[in-house]
Amino acid sequence: MSENKLYQVRIKVSEKLSEDLRSGGQTKSANMIFEILKKYDVSLICTLNAFYEYCKEAEDNEISKYPLYHWTKSVIDDPVKSAKHIRSFAFYKGLEQVYKKELADKLYFELKILLEIKIIEKLNLIDNDPKNNPQAPAISISK
Repeated sequence: MSENKLYQVRIKVSEKLSEDLRSGGQTKSANMIFEILKKYDVSLICTLNAFYEYCKEAEDNEISKYPLYHWTKSVIDDPVKSAKHIRSFAFYKGLEQVYKKELADKLYFELKILLEIKIIEKLNLIDNDPKNNPQAPAISISK
């Protein structure tokens, strides 16, 4: 699997920085992250926004074809969980959620500096190997 592994970089930020990143605010901290986006031609996706998009897509199509719909919807509907996920972001390369290690390592290296100076609160490098990551619920939550 190692030759087929792909990676994703994720960050967690303060409420204020989350607001700036989502709105395109031109604060010093947001601009530091925007510069990284430009440098590596990547985009930053808010986890909560991605959850909303997933649920909208499921609702516009056939919910039964979206196994995580009920779990995702329950997160959106829970104010505590929403507050957590609105501060979390993933870096995408084009439409790809995961990408080669070379790009992931470059992003991680630059973001680690922002972590050290406390611009961001948390930094993770994850891979697409299921044994290394939490798995989706075995059954969907129904309401």
